[in-house]
Order: sequence, then C-alpha cells, then structure tokens
Amino acid sequence: MSKSVIVIDDDEDTVRLFTEFLEERGVNVVGNGFNGTSAVKLFKETNPDVVLIDLNMPNGSGYYAIKKIQEVNPKARIVAVSADSNYTTEEKLEKLNIPLIQKPFKMDQVISIIND
Repeated sequence: MSKSVIVIDDDEDTVRLFTEFLEERGVNVVGNGFNGTSAVKLFKETNPDVVLIDLNMPNGSGYYAIKKIQEVNPKARIVAVSADSNYTTEEKLEKLNIPLIQKPFKMDQVISIIND
C-alpha cells in the first residue's frame, strides 16, 4: 500500500515538481500547502502517513507547523526539507526527532525516507 504524503513549501514550483515526482513513484500525495498554517490545516484534514515540510516559510514557519502537528499527533511522521544546514537547525530538528533532507535533494533519498 502506498504512503500518503502532504507536501509543504512556499515555492510553488518545488511543490509541483515534488508532487509529480512522488506520484510517479507511487506515493499518494493527498495535499499541498505553501505555509505553516496550511500545513497544520491539511494535516488535520488528511491525516497523512508523512509530512514533507520546508522550514523557512512566511505565514507560519515549518517549526510552527511541526509544533502544532505534534500537538495534534505526537507520533506524526514529519520530514524537514530545507536548504538551511546550519548546526542550530540540525540541533533543533534532532530534539524534535525530525529527519532533515538537504536541498538540493536526491529524490531517491526522499522516497527511501518516506517508505522507511
């Protein structure tokens, strides 16, 4: 059975390309959002297996969304996708038990993490 995923990034092209690639690989993309606020709303509506989320977005950062989603479901599977690779970012995500995929990313790595 394919995993259900929501894709959240403030860059619409990234969301579209990510969605197309995932669907070509048999992943069920059940929602797309462009900020942290929409991420929380989509999570509540769709209850996906995995949330792929950018960290730096307007109108609710990825950190805001992660916190809110974990309040709804502490066991939610969230994967951060970000170009921000500084130590502080990695440390924050580690404390939240959130894996980080660095941009630019390899889609095989993304698929592997989703199916893990």
